[in-house]
Amino acid sequence: MSFRSLHHELLEYEGKNTFVDVLVPWLENNPEEIEWLKSIRKVSGESIPKMSEDDLWSLYAVSRVTELLVLPFQEGRADGSDWPGPLISEDELASFSQSIGLEVIRPEKYSPFHHEIVELTCSPDPAQGPKVTKHHWPCLMLGPLLLMRAGAAVSAGSSIMHPEIAASSTLYWAYRRKNRPHQDLADGWGSNSSWRTDFRRDYHVGDTFHFNVDGEVDLSTLPAETRNEAGLDPDERIELLVNRCFITVPKEHTDQYPYGDRFSMKVN
Repeated sequence: MSFRSLHHELLEYEGKNTFVDVLVPWLENNPEEIEWLKSIRKVSGESIPKMSEDDLWSLYAVSRVTELLVLPFQEGRADGSDWPGPLISEDELASFSQSIGLEVIRPEKYSPFHHEIVELTCSPDPAQGPKVTKHHWPCLMLGPLLLMRAGAAVSAGSSIMHPEIAASSTLYWAYRRKNRPHQDLADGWGSNSSWRTDFRRDYHVGDTFHFNVDGEVDLSTLPAETRNEAGLDPDERIELLVNRCFITVPKEHTDQYPYGDRFSMKVN
């Protein structure tokens, strides 16, 4: 049974003991899937490996499973449904994640690489940098490869994260969320075609964050006066790519198309 099959099983399960009834049996019956995922952790030195299309599709299926598993730690309704998500505890989420080879971390220092903004508190100081005040769910790493960002409550100054933008603009590379609008490359495709979606690969290698390494356009090489079809300049595109949403840009946030961009930045 693949991660895609596990995703379907989680959607169909109506009981209250997801970990015992669904996740534990899947772990016991799928050692090959787990070994494949653990093999992705291996990176030689500071090089970012090539990856086959099949592996990118399979990683996307893993990410869809983790998106389901963090739903219970969100407030609101997912896609108009009252379904709360699979009923699991944070300890059970961590246990399952570690069993499939993921590292469960809760970085105290905010970074857009590790953290997704779930709620935002505006600081009295408009220049205050972002600070994590609470983790709603942990960050999941596969070696240097990001699998799922942590859901974080954040405090920041309004010039750093605009209170009406950062927590409510469209979140990209996200198929299912309760707390904000979201868009994904799989949206609008049929039940089979949507699973042929490439996983977005972000790496923390050495002292550098690499965002969407399979993107065709390196934003660091674009002249400042460049505009894309949506009218975004390179800095605005970098903000959207790095954060997966706008945090200060007061422009139309729906139906952007950041999927072809890539960017690398030094860790602060």
